Order: sequence, then C-alpha cells, then structure tokens
Amino acid sequence: MSDEGKPKRKVSRLRYATSIVVLVVCLLIYLSFATQWIASYEVISNSMAPTLQKGDRVLVLQGCGFKVKVGDVVALEDPQFPGTFLMTKRVAAMAGQTVELDQHYLLVDGVEWAPPGIGPRAIPDDRAFTRTTLRDGQVFVLGDNTETSEDSLDFGPVPIESIRGKVIFIYWPWRRMGRVR
Repeated sequence: MSDEGKPKRKVSRLRYATSIVVLVVCLLIYLSFATQWIASYEVISNSMAPTLQKGDRVLVLQGCGFKVKVGDVVALEDPQFPGTFLMTKRVAAMAGQTVELDQHYLLVDGVEWAPPGIGPRAIPDDRAFTRTTLRDGQVFVLGDNTETSEDSLDFGPVPIESIRGKVIFIYWPWRRMGRVR
C-alpha cells in the first residue's frame, strides 16, 4: 500500500503552540533546579505541625529570588549543628524587634504573636526565655508546634545568613499538596 494517496496530516497551530509552551515550562523547571534557585527538601520533624508534618516534601525558593519577612516559613541551618542538616521554622521577629514571654505567650514588640491562620500557641512552662531585642542581621524563629519544637526559645536569635530559603510549596504527599502559608 502506498502512502501517496493519503493526505498529509498538518499539525495545528494550537497543538504546536501548546508543545512549545510545555517545552519552555519544562526547561524553566529544569533550570530552576539545576541552578539551585529552587530546591526540594524533606521535613524531618513535627516541629512545624500542623503547617508542615514529618515526611512532607517541600519546595524551597533559594538564592536571589526571596526576601525574608515576619510570618515566612524558612529552611535554615541548625545553629546547634551548623552544616549538618536543615530545619524548617517560621520567622517570628526580625532585627530591631523585642521578643519576650508573658503568661505563656510570645510577645513581639508587646503584641501577642501567632502563626498566620493558626492563632496564638501557649509556650510550655519548661521553655523559659528572657526578653531580647534582635540586633541587625538577626531573626527569631519558632516552630508552629511549640511543645516539640527546638527553636529560638532554646538557642536564641539566629543570623539571617543561616536561612537557606523560603518554603513555598508542599508537593508530597498528594493529599497535603499546596502552598505553604
């Protein structure tokens, strides 16, 4: 049977454009990981529950693409064991702000602090902390799960340089997939 009698199928312009867009998106994703602009990490504890849970796999925006602000969930080097592993915490205060405990609640500049969308979390009695004003280049980080978290209440403010990136998205497990707030 000869192919001469069959009409040649043309690729529609829409299909062609869609293929190009998919290719460009895949290339951008590849380059984001290859240049370490975006990285993937596994959460290793429940210190950020309910926001992040042990075993969650997250995408972290690194490099020049992010600016840290109060309320952000960040990946940072463990100040007690530098260079060994990363921890995930929420930025509660930045340079110039005063942090203290009052009636089992954290106050930042005299105002009760709470993780966005979660509400105030009581700090257990065994987590004593003295009033501190953060110096330039320091941040105060807390886990959303104040009962199990090792955070700035234990090791004090951390240098902003220890922050590797901003946690932006949970991609595994599928049932928890979504933006990190």
